[in-house]
Amino acid sequence: MIFKLHAVYGEWLLRDFRWDFVVDDLKGARLFLLNEDSTHAELVAMAQEDYNLDMRSVTVEISYSLPAEMMMTPSSPPIHVTSDRQVRNLLEILKTHRVCLCVSSRSKVETVSEKREEAGDNDEAGEWEEDVGDNDEAGEWEEDVGDNDEADECFEDVGDNESVEDENQDGEEENGEEENGRRMLITLLLVKRIRMVGITVFMERF
Repeated sequence: MIFKLHAVYGEWLLRDFRWDFVVDDLKGARLFLLNEDSTHAELVAMAQEDYNLDMRSVTVEISYSLPAEMMMTPSSPPIHVTSDRQVRNLLEILKTHRVCLCVSSRSKVETVSEKREEAGDNDEAGEWEEDVGDNDEAGEWEEDVGDNDEADECFEDVGDNESVEDENQDGEEENGEEENGRRMLITLLLVKRIRMVGITVFMERF
């Protein structure tokens, strides 16, 4: 089956919330013949050849506006044909509706610039994520430092407890020495008393 497709050259503009295709009168219109096996590459080649576009410096864009009865809203954006599947979708619509093919071109320099801007935005997002990651690591480091401080306080508490225990032990040792001294003194006094009693008894006998 052969599909006759009317094509014009120009650019899309958004005016008052509505997409309009502004036709370049100098370029004129073309008629493309497609079949059910046509591919996106063949369609681009037709547009490039008929409009004499330099593929080394520009990128060809092919699009169309949906029929009015298929549009959800008047502000619906145009449909861009970017693959073989999109070509098949276009041919399917052509079986029941009339569609005008819109051909545009964009400088590859602009395309590269836009890609670089997008890459720059992605890099900034990546740097922001890295900064957030660094802040998280810093927070973890501070938490570790806090844990170490708590550990130091724990060690200080243990040291204080050990000092108290040492003082208690020293006090117990001193008390033990005093008690031993008292016992020895009492023992000496008892021995002395016993000796005196023995001497007294001995003298009374004689």
